[in-house]
Amino acid sequence: MNDLLKKDLTLKIISLFFAVFLWFIVLDSSNPVTWVDLNVPLKVENESSLKEKGIIIKNENFPRNVSVSLKGRKNTFNNIGLNDIEAIVDLSKVEDVNTEILYVHVYTNKDGVSFQGVTPRVVEIELERLGENPFPVKVVTTGKPKESYKVVRANAIPGTVSIEAADEIINSIGEVRAYVDVDNLSNDIIVNKECVVYNKEGEKIVELDKKLNVDISIEIAKEVPIVPAVRGRPAKNYTDGIHRVVPEKALIAGPSDVVGLVDNLKTEPIDIENVSESMTKIVNLVLPDGVRLVDTPRSVYVDVVIEELAEKEFVFGKESIVFDNAARNNSLRYEVWDEIIKITLTGTRQELNKIAPESLRLSVDVNGLSEGEYKRTLNVVLPDTVKLVENYDVKINVIRTGN
Repeated sequence: MNDLLKKDLTLKIISLFFAVFLWFIVLDSSNPVTWVDLNVPLKVENESSLKEKGIIIKNENFPRNVSVSLKGRKNTFNNIGLNDIEAIVDLSKVEDVNTEILYVHVYTNKDGVSFQGVTPRVVEIELERLGENPFPVKVVTTGKPKESYKVVRANAIPGTVSIEAADEIINSIGEVRAYVDVDNLSNDIIVNKECVVYNKEGEKIVELDKKLNVDISIEIAKEVPIVPAVRGRPAKNYTDGIHRVVPEKALIAGPSDVVGLVDNLKTEPIDIENVSESMTKIVNLVLPDGVRLVDTPRSVYVDVVIEELAEKEFVFGKESIVFDNAARNNSLRYEVWDEIIKITLTGTRQELNKIAPESLRLSVDVNGLSEGEYKRTLNVVLPDTVKLVENYDVKINVIRTGN
């Protein structure tokens, strides 16, 4: 009985193994084990860990893709994609600047798939120590602001940029610039601009091109003349001549619609009533509402020159007289009776000395006169700086010519 049971158990075990063997034969024929090579993108991770170690990659010549060899059943590969496999170079594995190779690690989330190999197995890297220094940003403006306007300030915000690069590049940096076009500008602006980094030979460093940006603040002001204001009249026989102000011009800012209407700034009035000597006064500027001064003092110096009036006599022959509005048909002839005409001018001695007799034009208006003798006012064209002491009359004779 026991022998029969033992034989039955043995037969069952043999049957089980045979069934399993047959199953594997069927499985291998319908879903065999196979090897697949996939082209997988190479991921570079933990690059920030290099900065913590003071290291930078000198040449980032990593391969973009690697070939991954996988083993598994055929059906498994029918449903596998690139999202199921990762090929990674982990930069946190860099020990120091002397590290030259890193292994490529492959990961898969698919069951029944095993990793057999990767090509390339390692990637070569070239490292160097990281340099980091703050460099001031020089703002360079191009173009010209609107007429009468000036750039009063051009600042980078912040005023320096921190540049991370290899020591070799850091040591070669000569200047960092940001260029801003201010052509036809009449108001303040803030713009974001790329920085251009130059080496000590003045050449652009292409490795740092388009890697740095800063905000640039441009402040614009309008330049207008300062006009001294006086009130009253000097003492008798004196005149106020030059009104000189220091500074001569002011820079103003404010709402563009307000500033655009301001052509000059006046000072507070200086009283010269009955004054007989020159003076220098410190007076405030009068500012329109909404306007502020830029880099200009509120109080300015004004020199008011008070000079004693002088007189100078000029003598002319009667041929110097011009007849204005004479008859056009030459039917009348005009003659001045007096052989000599004397006039006296008053003004500052300096201005009187500038006047030459030939620069003066003397004339008589004969409009509408017929034959006869007349007395007419002498007209003299003078510079604004001098005056006639009195009005002068000239005797003339109008004679009919018979034409």
